[in-house]
Amino acid sequence: MEKQSSFEKLENFIRKTLVPVANKVDSNPYLTAIKKGMVVMTPVLLLGSIAAIFPSIPEFIKTAAVANWFETYGYIFGIISKVSLGLVGLYAVLAISYFLSESYKLYTVGSMMLSAIAFLIVAMDVDENGNIIASYLDSKGLFTAIFVAIITVKIYQFFTKHKLVIKMPEGVPDFVSSSFELITPTATIGVLFIVIRTLVDSMTGGVLLPQVIMNVLAPAIGSLDSLWVIYPILCLRLVFWFFGIHSAVLSPILSPIAVQYLSENIAAHEAGQPLTHVITNGTLSAFANFTGSGVTIGLVLAMLISKSKRYKKVGAVGLLPSLFGINEPVLFGVPIILNPVLMIPFIFGGAFVGMLPMIAMKLGLLNYPIFDPPYVPVFMEGFLTGFDWRAIIIQVIQVALSFVLYLPFFKVLEKQELEQEQKNVEAHHTVLSDEDAALLGDIDF
Repeated sequence: MEKQSSFEKLENFIRKTLVPVANKVDSNPYLTAIKKGMVVMTPVLLLGSIAAIFPSIPEFIKTAAVANWFETYGYIFGIISKVSLGLVGLYAVLAISYFLSESYKLYTVGSMMLSAIAFLIVAMDVDENGNIIASYLDSKGLFTAIFVAIITVKIYQFFTKHKLVIKMPEGVPDFVSSSFELITPTATIGVLFIVIRTLVDSMTGGVLLPQVIMNVLAPAIGSLDSLWVIYPILCLRLVFWFFGIHSAVLSPILSPIAVQYLSENIAAHEAGQPLTHVITNGTLSAFANFTGSGVTIGLVLAMLISKSKRYKKVGAVGLLPSLFGINEPVLFGVPIILNPVLMIPFIFGGAFVGMLPMIAMKLGLLNYPIFDPPYVPVFMEGFLTGFDWRAIIIQVIQVALSFVLYLPFFKVLEKQELEQEQKNVEAHHTVLSDEDAALLGDIDF
């Protein structure tokens, strides 16, 4: 039996351990619903970010007209912020319950309503005058929203599966029949979450469930702001990519925290307080995935100046997509995936170069993120994340580091490819063997 190389042993180990876990995560209905629900939140976060940025305009455009307009109508941005970021927990419970109920083929509108009722019971409060206190309907209620959505949809599924619902006669319109079907699960969920609310109140002296959950999760959530935690997480995302698995399998874990961090940064920005969080979906996209996962722009540039025809073509094809953060042509065209030569620069080097702007934030050399930019080219995306022109300088440094990082490893691939190309040229010029050529020469036509 042929002896396996160290890389083959590592590949087999990963395939036996990491790949099955990734497949289970990717096919898990709860995690899939969370992942999709967080993606749906993008417009809400975008709207809230814009509302936080616009009040800063008078600081840059110092005219009487601008100052008067913001003094008169500036409250509009406060309203936008309250109905976007201020209710992000409520939107999350609606989105997650929708996707989860869809996977179970349940009445989606009904599932969303049940989850919203349950979430409001445990997360909303009222003052002595009966006014609603919505303090935990924002990002502080995000993890409560996840748990509530899963529990309520599962209860609804249990009732429908075991036929514990009111069934209307045939001929009744579907929307009417579905509404009556919701009566028993609604009553059960209402009672259950009222009991939960009462128990939590009695045990904590009036602390709401979202705060209790946040207190429990605080150590894990807070640790994601540490560079010592960020680096292995970025490496893990690239390990998935290296073995052909989309790093989105980690989204159910990372996205809720990233959404919460962005919301807290925006709230601190509006209040004039110091910002503290470096991990948001914006920083992951603009910096960690700068020009694509693994910051592969250096490899693209190395290919563009390569003597190899094949790599020069791959570099030309991959350049434009890289400027929009898309590097699948490079991942699969070189390929990087399952290529032992590029394993070290892609995973460990790519994670370090991707983390460089976050190190700059910690050192006070770059603004903390307050915006998740829409789909825009690189450099512009980095600038928009924190509205800091220094991001462009940092990203130029990322390009240079990426080139220096990938070049020596690429030279190994280039040498192998040039040798193969030379063999192909020689084979093309010697289609006939020497024996066949001599035989043909002896034939008298």
